[in-house]
Amino acid sequence: MKKLLSIFAVVAAIFAVSCGVDAATPSETVVKFYELVATGEYEAAVEHLSFHATSPEEVEQGKAMIVSLLSEKAAPMLEKKGGLKSIEAISETISEDGKSAKVEVNITYGNGTEEKQAGDLILDEAGYWKLKLNK
Repeated sequence: MKKLLSIFAVVAAIFAVSCGVDAATPSETVVKFYELVATGEYEAAVEHLSFHATSPEEVEQGKAMIVSLLSEKAAPMLEKKGGLKSIEAISETISEDGKSAKVEVNITYGNGTEEKQAGDLILDEAGYWKLKLNK
């Protein structure tokens, strides 16, 4: 998953704009993102990512690029590890101003291996938590 997050970081340097999602808390956003990636629902997964500071014309191209990267990189990696068995949020810290958060999750793969990941989130203008694509 670290490679996957690194891919997002590269893409984030190029593309960004906010979109609405149905997760109510930062933890729910992160868990839902990983679940969607694990089930191959990449178009839905990108809706949980923050795309800010980029022109609207580049948004669709950026989404398509991330969907392609997820399909090419995440799917084979998950297959090698036996898929996603479970994901659990183990910590959530929301900033004092309530506009950003950090979530740590524990990921258990089908082959029994475990991995901890952390994600930074921001609250978009519509009030949805989005995973921040770090540079």
